[in-house]
Amino acid sequence: MKDYRPDDFDFNKTLGEISAGIKKPNILICGATGAGKSSVVNYVFGAAMAQIGHGIPVTRGISKYQREDTGVVLYDTEGYEIGTEKISKYKANVEDWVNESFAAATKPAAKDQPQLALSNQIHEVWYCISAGNKRVTDMDIDVIQMLRAKKLPVAVVLTQIDNLDAEELQAMEAAIRNHCQVEFFRTSVSDDPAVIAELQDYLQWDELISWAIDHLDESLREGFISALKGNLEAKKRMINHKIIPLYTSAAAAVALTPIPFSDAALLVPIQIKMSLHIMKTYALDQKLGNLSSLVGSVVVSESGRLLAQTLSANLFKLIPGVGTAIGTTVNTVVASSFTAAMGYAISEICFRCATAVFEEGKDIDWADYFNGENIANLMSEWFKASRHG
Repeated sequence: MKDYRPDDFDFNKTLGEISAGIKKPNILICGATGAGKSSVVNYVFGAAMAQIGHGIPVTRGISKYQREDTGVVLYDTEGYEIGTEKISKYKANVEDWVNESFAAATKPAAKDQPQLALSNQIHEVWYCISAGNKRVTDMDIDVIQMLRAKKLPVAVVLTQIDNLDAEELQAMEAAIRNHCQVEFFRTSVSDDPAVIAELQDYLQWDELISWAIDHLDESLREGFISALKGNLEAKKRMINHKIIPLYTSAAAAVALTPIPFSDAALLVPIQIKMSLHIMKTYALDQKLGNLSSLVGSVVVSESGRLLAQTLSANLFKLIPGVGTAIGTTVNTVVASSFTAAMGYAISEICFRCATAVFEEGKDIDWADYFNGENIANLMSEWFKASRHG
């Protein structure tokens, strides 16, 4: 195999290209002052969104929050306090801005800005109502109905439900159901484990996330899912069904012109970029200190070793559609299958790392996960499953 060194790969540039290629959904967050909007955002997307600081004012009462390394753009309404003059201006501010967004979204895009219209749209609305207030206000109902009339997907996020008893909760839900006529989801971010345990059968965080994903265009789901704080299973599904196939197709395209095994290093940059894309989706790119030495050296060394092993005959027998008399050419089936197996291995390792770091709070040694033995075993596992699947 042609010598390929990790130093030959521009990791930062590639991560930038991956980020630039991910379309970001625009989510409007509404609700009164104290409705728990920040707590909802932090719970779903993590502390990174809270660390943005002050948003960029886009119009009166509306601020825009985004980070280059996060796959969503949030628009936060200033909120209002019941009984103040702000309440009379709240609906007008929101409606005026939504109208402006519609106008910008429907304006023909310039030739050099083909995505302008999509980037200006509001893709869905999360309207937060605090259960602590024990009522749905007329303002809440008016704003929600206005947003629905503009054909925007709207979900009510019922926050702080630990402040209600069962009867009060049913009354609030009935009010939302009857007057707002939108789907609603019960949430709480109480710091008391006993409270959360008591509410376990009521909380609907997963249902909120599923609703949000379902109401986004397919092209926007990757950005949203990659921005989630947790939901590792959703991330894994997207990686397996969207991200890995993207790179297997690229590998197959490389192999359309027969490539001798001595030049199979042409596949390695595709596999490294795929690995970075997978790591970014799991948010591990923010945790790994030296991507080039870790990802690059492991992927490069394992690609070389396993391709050489494949050439010696054993793994070819496991690749569907490939016989033993393949000679010294990496054909499209071999290139795509080998890249898919590498993607499966990296995804599984990243899933295990993310579970340990983000869900179990462990301080792990990355080399215990990202090593040649683990990758080789998982790739062989993929080959065998594909052969029998």
